[in-house]
Amino acid sequence: MQLSSTGRVVFWAQWVLAVFLPFFVFTGRGFVGAELGWMAVLGILYGAILIVALLVPPIVGLFDVTARRVRSVREAYAAITGVLWLALVVAALSIPDSGDGGHLDSALTAWTGMSYETSVIVFAIAFAVAVLAWIAAIVAAALGVARSRRGA
Repeated sequence: MQLSSTGRVVFWAQWVLAVFLPFFVFTGRGFVGAELGWMAVLGILYGAILIVALLVPPIVGLFDVTARRVRSVREAYAAITGVLWLALVVAALSIPDSGDGGHLDSALTAWTGMSYETSVIVFAIAFAVAVLAWIAAIVAAALGVARSRRGA
C-alpha cells in the first residue's frame, strides 16, 4: 500500500468525479447517443444519493495523515477507485431507460445495435462491479488510515 504518483491525480479527481459521474450517469449520457426517459428525471434524486456515496471513500481517506500530507492516495485505493469510475461509465452507457412510449435506447444500443435486454445485462454487471468497488474503496481508505496511524 505505497503512495503513488497516480495517487495525486486520484486525490484531486475523486472530488470532481463525485459530482460529474452522477450527472453523466443520469443525464450526460444523452450527449453520447442515449435516449433519455424517466431515469433522467429520477436522476435528480438518485444523483444526489450517488454524490454522497461517492464522497464517502474520499472523506474516509482524509484521515490518512501520510497520504493527505503529500496530497496523494495509496496505490490500492487508486486502482480500486479507477475500477469504480470505469464501472460507472459503463453503467451510464448501458443504463436501461424507458419513456411513456416504452423502452429507450442506451448509448451502447445506439452504437452497437445490441438489444435492450443485453444492455440491461451489461448495466447489471457494471452496477454490481461499481457497488463492490465502492465497498472496496471504503475498505482501502480505512486500511490506509490504519496504516497511517500505526506509522505515526
